[in-house]
Amino acid sequence: MMGLKKPQLFVLAGAVVVIVLLVLAPRTPSGKKEEAAAVTPSKARIMEAVALVQGQDPMRGIMMLREIVKEEPDNAEAHWQLGLFAVQSGQMDKALERFRKVRELDAAGFPDVWFYLGRTYESMDSTDQAIACLLEYRKMVQDTAITKEVDRILKELKDKQ
Repeated sequence: MMGLKKPQLFVLAGAVVVIVLLVLAPRTPSGKKEEAAAVTPSKARIMEAVALVQGQDPMRGIMMLREIVKEEPDNAEAHWQLGLFAVQSGQMDKALERFRKVRELDAAGFPDVWFYLGRTYESMDSTDQAIACLLEYRKMVQDTAITKEVDRILKELKDKQ
């Protein structure tokens, strides 16, 4: 071989091995394949509806979410999104209804539902229910910044009583 010495051959062989390994390495991070496979047609429709609400056609997005709920009354994600949008538009009675449904269907999948229920009850002057929901949320939260904020809100609510 054109006068290559042993160290040069080792470096060349190492480079070839690295190139082969890079070519054979997976291109999708672990966990991403499962996530991509988990996007059901229903989830895709919800994502599209949310994009519409947050984009140029909010009413069309809301109508899509309502249609999903009509077709799939036990779709917690659709109820969750409708609850969040109800809060944004100040429709607290509708938000409360949606968040209660999410809690009933899948509270474990949506632990933040307890926070939103608490804040929704607070906005409707149902202090006892707000405190109960926020205490439940507080049990689930691991982040110290969030627990401090929840504690602050709880203190304010208890001071109102």
